[in-house]
Amino acid sequence: MKYIVIGDVHGCIDELKTLLAKQNFHCNSKGLIELNSSNQHKAIILLGDFVDKANEDKLKETIEFIHKNYHHLNQKQKHLYLILGNHEKMVYRHITKDPSLKITKKSIENKEKYYNTVELLEKDETLKKLFMELYHFCKPWFYYKYSSNFSVTLTHAPCPEKYLRKEDEESKGKMVKCISRSKNPEIALDDLIPYTHKEAKDNQHYHIFGHLSQSNIRQYKNKICIDTSAIYGGKLSCAIIKKDSLSFDSVPFENKQKSVHQNYNKLFNFSI
Repeated sequence: MKYIVIGDVHGCIDELKTLLAKQNFHCNSKGLIELNSSNQHKAIILLGDFVDKANEDKLKETIEFIHKNYHHLNQKQKHLYLILGNHEKMVYRHITKDPSLKITKKSIENKEKYYNTVELLEKDETLKKLFMELYHFCKPWFYYKYSSNFSVTLTHAPCPEKYLRKEDEESKGKMVKCISRSKNPEIALDDLIPYTHKEAKDNQHYHIFGHLSQSNIRQYKNKICIDTSAIYGGKLSCAIIKKDSLSFDSVPFENKQKSVHQNYNKLFNFSI
C-alpha cells in the first residue's frame, strides 16, 4: 500500500480536493472519491486538525466530505485513516462539556479565537453528530514499517520519542499536542521543543508530524514537519510513503476563503 499523508487541513477543503486529485483521487458528482486501478493500492492519512480557523461554510463542507468518504473508502479495505489533532480534541471537549475543561474568561476567548468549529456545531446538530463520529475514528498515531531499516511513525504533534506509539493517556496527549507556541512567543521554537532536533537521527526511521505551521516542509535528519500553513495562505502538503521511499507534494492556497494570520518562528532554524 502507498500512503498519502496530508498535513493540517483546517477547513481548506478546496485545497484538499486539489491535492487528492494530484494523487489520482478524484471525486464523482456526489463528492465521493472514486477508487480505480490507479489508486486502489493507495491510502489517505489525514494528520490531524481538519477543523477550525476556516470559514464556517468551508468547515461544514470539510466535515461532511471527510465523513462520507471515510465510510465510502473503508467499505472493503481501509483507504482513509484519521490521526487525532489537538483541534479535534478541544472541539470535542467543548461540545461534550468536558467537566475537566475549566470555563474562564480566557477559555471563552480562546474558544472564539482558535476553535470556531465549536460555535458551528452548537447550532447544527446534524453536523455535530458527523463530527462526533469522526472524532471516535481518530487515532493518536500510525506506524508504517517496510523493513528493519525503513519505518515511519505519524503523529499530529512532535513529541519526545519515549511517548511514540504508546497507549497510556499521557503519551497519547503528547502525540496530539506539544507545548504551546502562542503562550511562549518569545521563545525560539527549537528552544521550546528541543527534543525535536536533539533526538533526530541520521537514519530512515522517520517521524512525520504537523501542528507547527511553517512556510515550507521542514526536515532535520529523520524528523519532518509537513504543516505548511494552508489556512494562512501558504500550501497544503503531503508526504508520500511508497515501499522504502519518501517524497512530497503540495498545492497552493486557492483564495476561495479568507486566509488567517499568524506569526510563528521557524522549526530547525539553525546551521547544520
